[in-house]
Amino acid sequence: MQVLIPLSPDNLGGPSVTVSSGFEIEGQRDQKFIVWFLEKPEQIEWFEKFESLYCQQQHSPETLKVIRKATDDDFRLFRVAVWIQNEDEPECCGKKMFFVGQIDDDHICTERPAGARFWWHDRASFYVFTCSQCLECKAVGQQF
Repeated sequence: MQVLIPLSPDNLGGPSVTVSSGFEIEGQRDQKFIVWFLEKPEQIEWFEKFESLYCQQQHSPETLKVIRKATDDDFRLFRVAVWIQNEDEPECCGKKMFFVGQIDDDHICTERPAGARFWWHDRASFYVFTCSQCLECKAVGQQF
């Protein structure tokens, strides 16, 4: 698999750099992908290493083209967890559970419970999973 990265996000049809390593596919939906770049070519200045980018499959199934940086909506649509800490996917029935979605604390509450000293430290996210075999559900919470 190779990824074409335009030198400028404002000129997708212009010059580009082709890479075949230094990235991981985080999510796929039809012919669209979210790709996480562990490395980036020196010529590319419009995104940083470890950023996720939205890509589309080209005529060749082995070639993806970067379109833009991935958005929060892309992560939700592609069911890609944005982990605060390390990945912590639970297992059930002998295999990893299916990621359903993520709830971030800034979207569910703003005030701590009455009498609570702290609600969470700085930030918290809750990751919901289900088992494709027995339909058991689990949630994983992370905070920092």
